Amino acid sequence: MVKIDLLAGLIFGLNALIDRGLSIPLKEVKSLCEEKRIMEALERKFPFKETGLDLSLPEHRTRELDEIFYDMAITIDERKKFGIENNGLCLLIAYVQEQILQELVKYYKIKIL
Repeated sequence: MVKIDLLAGLIFGLNALIDRGLSIPLKEVKSLCEEKRIMEALERKFPFKETGLDLSLPEHRTRELDEIFYDMAITIDERKKFGIENNGLCLLIAYVQEQILQELVKYYKIKIL
């Protein structure tokens, strides 16, 4: 189970990148997710010293996030479900928000429409 605070922090970091006008093409992000290399790619493209995006996570958390993003990339139609067609960073935010919903459903044993 991924900690909600880790997921929320990732959303804040990605949102800050978008606010600075940064992006990655959606197709590239989806491909990196399908290859389970998105976290590594984010660290390389947006180094902490230049962007403030802190991805210094334990290795098991990085692998866990790569797995989550992989599962979503191969099962979700981002245009239909999230309305996202261009910015891959927006897609990652949507994936993280979806994971937060899933974690809450598991934790509280509730149904979300």
